[in-house]
Amino acid sequence: MPDLTPIQGELQSQIMVALWRIESGTVEEVRGALPSRYRGAYTTVQTVLNRLAERGFLARKRSGQAFVYTPKLSEAQYLSRTIKQTLAAASPDARQAALAQLISGLGDNERADLQRLTEEVDAARKAKRR
Repeated sequence: MPDLTPIQGELQSQIMVALWRIESGTVEEVRGALPSRYRGAYTTVQTVLNRLAERGFLARKRSGQAFVYTPKLSEAQYLSRTIKQTLAAASPDARQAALAQLISGLGDNERADLQRLTEEVDAARKAKRR
């Protein structure tokens, strides 16, 4: 698993978002999936992909002459780990206030989905204990 240091910089973030969307790709495929303002030179994107691979965010596998890059964790897993790390450093009161603010910003459908997911997690925990 990748280290817990966050993705750094806008280009790294945009590359990860592109890879989460396309699931895997060569340097050229990733470049093509980036918003036009982030489509830097081939070598710039290649360098960032290699750095993300070195940090453990991406797997890199040779396919013919090119490398194919694949995220090692999903966007949800990354967000979850980042949020957990941030919350772990906060006081219990600050954690609760931050979570309450996040939840209050959700729409009705999102809150209903969150409630359903919470119930599924609770059921899975109870089943594990048995």
